[in-house]
Amino acid sequence: MQIFDRYADLLRWVEKKGYQPGVLGYAPDGAPVVCLRTGGEKTPAIFISAGSHSTEQAGVGAAVRLLDALDTEHRVYVIPSRDPMGMNGYAYALGLSLGEVPELGSVEDVRTILKAQGEVLYEEGGTVLAIIGEYGYSTTGLLGRFEVGADFLQPLFGRRIFYPSSDEGIEGTAPCQRAYTLIVSPEGEVLHINRFHDTAWAPVESRCVRNLMAKIRPGLTLDLHEYGGDGFWFSARHQRNEEDELWEKRMADAMIRAVADSGAALAPEGYLPGSFFEKGERGVFWLIAQERGEGLNLADFGASEYGPSFTIETGMTMGGGFQERVQTSMLAARTAISVFEERWR
Repeated sequence: MQIFDRYADLLRWVEKKGYQPGVLGYAPDGAPVVCLRTGGEKTPAIFISAGSHSTEQAGVGAAVRLLDALDTEHRVYVIPSRDPMGMNGYAYALGLSLGEVPELGSVEDVRTILKAQGEVLYEEGGTVLAIIGEYGYSTTGLLGRFEVGADFLQPLFGRRIFYPSSDEGIEGTAPCQRAYTLIVSPEGEVLHINRFHDTAWAPVESRCVRNLMAKIRPGLTLDLHEYGGDGFWFSARHQRNEEDELWEKRMADAMIRAVADSGAALAPEGYLPGSFFEKGERGVFWLIAQERGEGLNLADFGASEYGPSFTIETGMTMGGGFQERVQTSMLAARTAISVFEERWR
């Protein structure tokens, strides 16, 4: 199963398939944030998104392959990659500020470049954070590491920080193959692109999503993600009314049953993604955004404004590799859509 090395490869692939991308906006490097249409003309629409975290490429692969795999009368809108810049890799991201794309063999090479060519804002243990040109660059992830508004972050307020993928042995995301994009809010909170859907200030990628959703008013939102484990799970949100809650529960039951019946591994019995989740049956979690803080992610926002919304998570170390990760994500999405169709017959 093909893995897209660059965002341009993805765009060429969908255009070869005969899809005409609609441009929602442009990332800071000029890359178009695109939406693709499939399905029929029936409403309410279905919205599928992937790639807000560029390290999670099986979701991207599933999103584009669902374009051909879905057979539904409902309108379907797909944003296959919400972070075009990060998808192009860490060397590419560094090249935006250096003026040329450096050779990177390891995260240690990143550290060397940041210390030699950047203004180092923070250094501790294995973490180096520097600013070069318009962007921040780090050797490691920074979520939850700093107090909001920390003094040393001030040069990066309202800017981006990139850090490299670093795990070995993950198809689609080798060390430095992807750049994970963090956003520093104007108040100095380090978040990521899958936030800001409910805030006046938002990076362009989040605004593109929010504007599209306002236009299509989706009756079902599916956001395709991955996590560092070896099993499958997804999160749902409690709904605004009893009917939406009933159908979301039906979709959740059908999805976890379909994935379990396929033989794919589920998240371990005692697994809990965070303290802000309510546990359902194995592999099913109900996210309480108000307890998490950090603002609304895409599925939170979809549930608060439009209807049933799920964040689907395949494990990056699932035994069948990239192909199983893509197929499991597609199975969950197709199952949710089949129950959605029952509702609107």
